[in-house]
Parts: sequence; structure tokens; C-alpha cells
Amino acid sequence: MGVAQGLRRVACGWATWLVLLVPGLAQAEPLRLAVSRTPLSLPLYVAEEKGYFAAESLDVQLQECIGGQRCLGQLLEGRADVATVADLPLALAAFEGPGFSIIATFVTAPDDLKIVVRGPRSADSGVTTKRIGVPIGSAAQYFLDLHLIVAGIDPRTVRIVDLRPEQLVDALVSGKVDAIASWEPYGYQALKALGVQAHALTASNGYIQTFNLAVQRRLVGTHDAAFERLLRVMRRAEQFIQQEPDAAKAILRQRLGLTQDFVEFAWPSFSYRLGLDQSLIATMESQARWALREGQIRGKVPPNYLSFVHAAPLRKVKPTAAAVGR
Repeated sequence: MGVAQGLRRVACGWATWLVLLVPGLAQAEPLRLAVSRTPLSLPLYVAEEKGYFAAESLDVQLQECIGGQRCLGQLLEGRADVATVADLPLALAAFEGPGFSIIATFVTAPDDLKIVVRGPRSADSGVTTKRIGVPIGSAAQYFLDLHLIVAGIDPRTVRIVDLRPEQLVDALVSGKVDAIASWEPYGYQALKALGVQAHALTASNGYIQTFNLAVQRRLVGTHDAAFERLLRVMRRAEQFIQQEPDAAKAILRQRLGLTQDFVEFAWPSFSYRLGLDQSLIATMESQARWALREGQIRGKVPPNYLSFVHAAPLRKVKPTAAAVGR
């Protein structure tokens, strides 16, 4: 444990005792937050590093997971109150019932998802006959299918290998698969590991991934004050990232053990901005049609995604950012 982290924990401990012993101090609101271990989660890492949670009287427990699907799983299983998750897992989970609500998008990432192919770039280096590793049901699979469709390839003719995110790079390097589709930092790691023996396919499918805060549906209304505090924290972290990018990059490097080269490579891909736009609804509706068409979901009617958006807390924090939702 670093000195700074140790001091923060000591400070949090003293804050807890002060709340218990000193009359009039507000009790910190506990929140279990499932956080995907990705650069997309930077605002939460900044908030923890800079003490923003404590400043808003939030006692936040960050529960790191690999991939938004797993974070959403923790939420739906009742092991987390809030989860960070991309749009596609939310679109698919909504078919199973109203277990969650979306309170904000906090990152948009047009270039975070990548398809990396073994072999040098050449005219015949596409993915028509490849074994492609991808986490099934993730935003990366949707991104891959869109890429194939734009290229005139039926996704059902391509051999898909279902892999966990942390398995992707090793599978590509070892030759178990010929290509992978995933998010950062796995695309960068694969390109670095294989050097000139790999290349990334240029994306031109128009998909802009969003990363969102989802909360347990049963907490909507009763915990809105806590969600407002959390969004104020996210707003403050967003401003820090915009105003002090070098310091934010340093937090990202330290938290995820990343290299400076990767951070500089990936940084332009991320736009950290709180919002709730109609485009999120349109994207999930498109994903629902894709899931039904490709057999991801069978025998069900597409959900009303607008009913999964709870915009009231965001309207209190950043009124102009909440364009949709109740």
C-alpha cells in the first residue's frame, strides 16, 4: 500500500469515528459500487484519490471487476448498489425485467473498442474465415457484428470463440484465435505483444460506446439523495480530468498499472462527460433488434428502454445534461 493510500484510509477511519462520536455530524451514506477495471472508470479513481466521496458524505466501497457484464451481474445479484457498465449488457439485461435503472452516462468512447488480427496488414487480412475471440454478450461482440455487416459479411458465417476479457491477448498470441474484439487495454496489449505480426482493423460502423452508471431499481426514489451525491462526485471528477489531464493520467497509470505509452495512445478515445442523451435509447433499441435477429434473445418483445432511465438525480446535479428519462 502506498503512503498516500494509507493516509487516505487513516483519514477515512478518523472520519468514521467523528461521525459516531460528535453530535451533529451527518452519517456517511454507504454505497457498494461495482467498478469495471478499465480506463473508462477513471472518474471514480479520481474521486477516490482526491477524497471527493468523503467530501459528499459518501462511504463508497469500490468493488473492482473485469468487464461491465460482471459489474452488472453483481448489481442484479444484489451484491452492489451501483455498477459501471456499457450500453450493450444493459440492453440485453433489460429483456429479463426491470432490475436496474440508468442514472447517467459518464463516458463516451468512439475508439475504445478494437478488432485486432494476427498477421501483417494486407489486402486479404480481413476476418471472413477467422476464429475470432470475443466476450459473448459484450459491447465488443456488437461492435464486431456491425463491422462484419458493414464489410458485407454475415456474422453467422464467422467462427466466434467465447472468451473472458482477460483471456483474449493470450489466446491471440498463442494462436488459439486469429483475431480478437475487445476494449482497452486489451487491444493495445495484443498489438504490443505481436508487434508487426498483428494489426487493428479500422472501424467505420458509426457505433459510439457509452459507459454508464446503473443502480438497483429497488433503490430508485428512496436513495436518490445518495445518487445525487454520487453524481456531484462524478461531476467534480469530470472537471478535474478536463482541467488537469496530466494529473488525471498519472492517477490512471498508478491505479491500473498502465504505461505512459498506453495512456497517451488511448487518451483521445475517451470523452468523460456526464449526460443522458436520446442517443443512448436509440443505441439500445438498435442493439435489441440485433440481439433478436442474431438469436442472442429469443421469443421476447423489445423493452421500453426509456422506462429504464432515471434522470431525476442528474437533473439536480447537471440540469442541461439530462435530455431523456423521468
